[in-house]
Amino acid sequence: MLNQYLSVWDGDLSLVKSTFHPDVRLFSDRFPSSTGNGSTLTAVTNRDEFAAFVENARAGWEKYVFDPIRWVSNGHQIVVRWKMEGILGSNFTRFPTPLEAGSSVTYNGTDFLVLDECTGLIREDYIAQDLISYFDVMGLTEINV
Repeated sequence: MLNQYLSVWDGDLSLVKSTFHPDVRLFSDRFPSSTGNGSTLTAVTNRDEFAAFVENARAGWEKYVFDPIRWVSNGHQIVVRWKMEGILGSNFTRFPTPLEAGSSVTYNGTDFLVLDECTGLIREDYIAQDLISYFDVMGLTEINV
């Protein structure tokens, strides 16, 4: 299941239905808005919204790949510490950044996955990204929330 999860984040959205419960919930930090004024709440309550969230996160990157650093599982729970390696594209609009297209970006995070006991599909996804490090690497010096 972890390999499928990481493959979805690597862009293989054909795996969404075989990876996520229809009513998957995502819990994540807020991100700066695309205007640079304020922040946006992440509201994901089903797998179609999860797929859209992944597409939005991947938008504007020439490269966007997740590698597991460490992981552990216990029963219906999986925790993975990951590293994202990306190359910024020319059409990155998730939030304003002074970085140029072609800039290399690397940051880490930890995801806690809860699997549905009946289906084995991911029912809950708690994403804890190292956002201060990410924003620093992206060249941000202040963030308005």
